[in-house]
Amino acid sequence: MVATLTALITAHLLGDFIFQTGWMIQRKRRAGFLLLHVIGVTSASYILLGTFHWRILLAIFSTHLALDAIKVHFLSDRLASFLADQVAHLGVLLALACYFPDAAKDGWWIAGLRPDLSKWYFASLTCVSGFILCVPAGGLLIARLVGRFTMEIHEDSGLAKGGQYIGWLERALVMLLLLTGQPNGIGFLIAAKSILRFGEIKDASQRKLAEYIIIGTFASFAWALLISTLTQRALRYWLP
Repeated sequence: MVATLTALITAHLLGDFIFQTGWMIQRKRRAGFLLLHVIGVTSASYILLGTFHWRILLAIFSTHLALDAIKVHFLSDRLASFLADQVAHLGVLLALACYFPDAAKDGWWIAGLRPDLSKWYFASLTCVSGFILCVPAGGLLIARLVGRFTMEIHEDSGLAKGGQYIGWLERALVMLLLLTGQPNGIGFLIAAKSILRFGEIKDASQRKLAEYIIIGTFASFAWALLISTLTQRALRYWLP
């Protein structure tokens, strides 16, 4: 069951946060682009499972199409909608893994590799899932969390997507430090960012900007710590 769930979750995360570009998201109301996205998720599920399990693939295709259509046409682009959509997808994948627990074991990844190498395959998928959750998915989550405050501040524009790339780098560094057994470095990372960002604040009148930075920074680090810790524990299942 765990192998099947790992493959399905990784395929979902790749489809939703890597293969699906911003350009595609803007055009997702069109049936063709929505179908293209769902086909991408289903194809990734087939490849990572390593078997043409038509019941699983049909369930993923139909439920992903239905859930994304509901999100695009009836829900607003807010944090609650984002979380509800992802929880619904996760529920479907969990149900499929429980109902077809041996699907991945019948695939070519386990059949064609030695037992020790097949463990490394699923450990690699775990790392990929953890990275996607921590960095690009975390960026979307934090953006929606602090989005309600952006209209209240008047900050000079910086580099195009500069804040997004800073967030990606800080979460990736937190994950790298934790997975390599260097958690003390996180404190220096927080201190360095605090010094650099608060150097932009010139006087007390910019309190809203300061609070906005604090909320975004702490939310970003908290998410990175959470996902990194979960990834670490998941890796111990495959590589004890």
